[in-house]
Amino acid sequence: METSKPAEAGTPNEVHAAKGFPVGLRFFEPAPPEAAMLSDPAAIVNAYRAWRWRVLVSSIIGYAVFYFVRKNLSTAMPIMEKDLRISKTDLGVFLSLHGVLYGVSKFANGFFADRCNARAFMVIGLAASALMNVVFGLSSGVVTLGVVWMLNGWFQGMGFPPCARLLTHWFPPKQLATKMSIWNTSHSIGAGLIVVLCGYLVKVNWRICFLAPAAIALVCALFLWWTLPDTPPSVGLPEVEGTRGEIPNQQSRDQFIRFLRENVFNNKYIWLVAVANLFVYVLRYTVFDWGPAS
Repeated sequence: METSKPAEAGTPNEVHAAKGFPVGLRFFEPAPPEAAMLSDPAAIVNAYRAWRWRVLVSSIIGYAVFYFVRKNLSTAMPIMEKDLRISKTDLGVFLSLHGVLYGVSKFANGFFADRCNARAFMVIGLAASALMNVVFGLSSGVVTLGVVWMLNGWFQGMGFPPCARLLTHWFPPKQLATKMSIWNTSHSIGAGLIVVLCGYLVKVNWRICFLAPAAIALVCALFLWWTLPDTPPSVGLPEVEGTRGEIPNQQSRDQFIRFLRENVFNNKYIWLVAVANLFVYVLRYTVFDWGPAS
């Protein structure tokens, strides 16, 4: 079974790198292909096996830790109410605006992250979210807390897009659904562990519920920088079969737009799934955000 093929002109890395990034965003540029590419089939198979395991495990750990600096507020809320005299209405506003900005960020960053170095994008998002938790944990003003938690929502939206980029570059289409299902356990792992951890920390001081997870997230950001690659060519491997990107032209753009209009936006089953998912998320967020606080 073929798992890879030689890199060709017009790969995603080469296309994106050719366009160039503004000076202030050069850190996010896709990693360039290695000068020396592996050509021995046995070496390629062994290298892919090791890298795929590394990408899957590291991205699961990384995204689980995103939950450490996102779902810690709900456990601390009852103590914050008494200590800072914040009403449930204010806390509800924090959570609602955080969720709205998180959704907008996740959508917007999906376009940007697909053209960026996945490792750099995920590390910056996690580190920035950790810093927002530090500021939040050291603050007391209602307005400051609200603004910081909203900003945290934006940085949280930088977690999923690089993971999607990594998985789609490293696993062939026939394996992607299975690997994505395995990766999806990161949600439950992160949400479950942080509730247990903060359940102990809040007994000491509610501020530690933000400072300790922030420290864990910063350590995890360093871990991700060390373990995650960008695309296979960036570590000297040919691209995975079926993931090669073509340089878009006007005709292909028009075809893509027509495909979206005819097969996505006008597809009643997609809208049905979207509406169902909306209600699933309402229930899920209600349990996650207000369950520990009740």
